[in-house]
Amino acid sequence: MYSSCSGSNYQKPGDPLEAGRDFIQFALEGKMEKAKSFILPDADNERLFSEIEKKYAEASNEEKEEYRNASIQKIRFQSLNDSTAILRYSNSYKKEDSKIKLVKTGGEWWVDFKYTFTSDGDAEPGSSQNTLPPQ
Repeated sequence: MYSSCSGSNYQKPGDPLEAGRDFIQFALEGKMEKAKSFILPDADNERLFSEIEKKYAEASNEEKEEYRNASIQKIRFQSLNDSTAILRYSNSYKKEDSKIKLVKTGGEWWVDFKYTFTSDGDAEPGSSQNTLPPQ
């Protein structure tokens, strides 16, 4: 459970699609500590996320505002198995296709961030795909 500064409690979703959406939304809003709570703990993931945090911190106030106002678009969800999923999306500010991999470990859904930077993004054969409207 994650407790925010406003005193309300946040609990990570038990569903990979919702967990992925929350991670993306927190990152867009600049809530990097909340976004980081989704990162699968390993050295590569933590290093990559730290680089993104640094890049965001160095962005202009105008760019940060654009990200905060952006919405998640073109969501495509692929369930590869009961513990792995891929979420492809874009945002209304950058309009670039991105992807994240979610893995279920210890009963929680985590973002395997290195997939975003190292995979060709091809789905495994036999995976189920759903294109969902933006939230």
